[in-house]
Amino acid sequence: MPPCSPETYRCSLLPIFFSSAAPGWLALLGLAVPLAIYLWNRRPGRVVRVGSVRWLAAAANQRLRSLRPEQLLLFLLRAAVLGLLALALAEPVQELPRPPRRGQVLLAPGVTATALAPVRDVLDSLRRQGYELRQLFARRPLGAPVAWAAVGLGDTTQAVARLAMDTVLAPAPNLWNTVQLATDSLPGRPVVVVTSLDVSSFRGTRPALPAAVRWLPLPPPDSSRWPVAAWQPHPDSMVVLLATGSESAVTYQKVRLRRPAVGQMLPSRWGGSEIQLTTQQELVVTESGRRRRLPLLTRAPRWQLSYDAAHAASARVLAAALRALAPVLPLRPRFSSSPALPAAPDSLDWLFWLRDAPLPARWANAPGLRTWQEASTAAKGTATWFRPAGSGTALALARLDTVAAGGTTTLWLTAAGRPLLSWQAPGRYHLHTRLDAAWSSLADSPELPALLLPLVLPETSPAFQPDSRQLPLAQLHSPVAAAAGVLSSAGPTRPLAPWLVLGAGLLFALERLLAARRNARPTSPANPLSP
Repeated sequence: MPPCSPETYRCSLLPIFFSSAAPGWLALLGLAVPLAIYLWNRRPGRVVRVGSVRWLAAAANQRLRSLRPEQLLLFLLRAAVLGLLALALAEPVQELPRPPRRGQVLLAPGVTATALAPVRDVLDSLRRQGYELRQLFARRPLGAPVAWAAVGLGDTTQAVARLAMDTVLAPAPNLWNTVQLATDSLPGRPVVVVTSLDVSSFRGTRPALPAAVRWLPLPPPDSSRWPVAAWQPHPDSMVVLLATGSESAVTYQKVRLRRPAVGQMLPSRWGGSEIQLTTQQELVVTESGRRRRLPLLTRAPRWQLSYDAAHAASARVLAAALRALAPVLPLRPRFSSSPALPAAPDSLDWLFWLRDAPLPARWANAPGLRTWQEASTAAKGTATWFRPAGSGTALALARLDTVAAGGTTTLWLTAAGRPLLSWQAPGRYHLHTRLDAAWSSLADSPELPALLLPLVLPETSPAFQPDSRQLPLAQLHSPVAAAAGVLSSAGPTRPLAPWLVLGAGLLFALERLLAARRNARPTSPANPLSP
């Protein structure tokens, strides 16, 4: 027989396997029951007085010829019922043809057809190999297949839809998580992810991805610029904090300009971005097809750090990091640190609560107040690490709070897949370890101020952390998820036991019907001695 063809789903014979063959063979011994009934379930013979042996031999031959055809049919039906039940007990499964597993090319969010020009030849080679083209989105990981003509490849004579752009105030996605969800939806298929290696698209530690995932990085620009924050020091002026990123570092520059009218664009060069003043206190930034809100502040932010004796070591590290990043902001924040309780919540923008006691309700429910808490003393010991995006140095974690509240978003992820920093609306940050040297090596990391800077900027979505530094290639290729087992590589199967039980039930009903008709038929006493 020719083998099955996955492309056409046609085959002349599909293999059948038995999951429990031994019980099935034992159940086949039940076929002896209908056989015994057939051989020994005879009607008692009539006593006939004969005067000659010649008549006795004739009567025996007549009794042997009295086996009617429906008795043989009943035997076959009963044997078939038991045989089907025995097969059902063996749990047979039928292996179906495997569906075609075409390779997938996944375009990262924000990737346009123009940006694919440097890798056009590679994409055309993948298209000829049968790969499908899909897009990744911030709100839904995997989109439907897109025609290659949308990027100018293949048959471009037909009118096709353009690439969909997620432009409704969409934050920058976390490609680690997005690619992991996409590969879970495409098991066993080779995947090529086309993306730029900007650090802003990768957050936390790289998860374990299948070995079939390959990356096709887009060449980075020489430098890129993007607005980070905006302040209004005077009614007729504005200050925009502009970041300039390269492959090695990010620098910040304050741009002062006259405040435009509501609805007008800000006149300046923003590195390919457009900034529009939409309301008196809000700007909308459009960059790479995505839009995000940028609050316009009118006063310097006010921060306060309150700690107890158990968190004193972490308080010193956190205070030093906050003071190190304060000069970067257009308006230097008013920062105070003490073991005393904080002031009224309506006078603060940030409250760093480093205490074992829970945050009081008056601060937890204060509108517009963002809070920072760290792990309590009850946190368990662990042995894992955290690698910031764009960094080649792994930071060791000795103790970690593994309890995560519901409705939180993970911003920093450990190598073990547990949250290190989580965020909960409207502005509650929880560090699942401490900045104490006995808890983690975050205190010794020179990148700690850079990690805190996107969090303390005027509140936007915490998922948006602009940074055009390039991710090291070493982070793209390790670690690799464990290979799937033998069962996962097998094709789809169809259980046959329900159909066998159904067939046995139908045959049993037919057997009962024939048996009832046979018993209801009137029998006339036959004279075996009649000639």
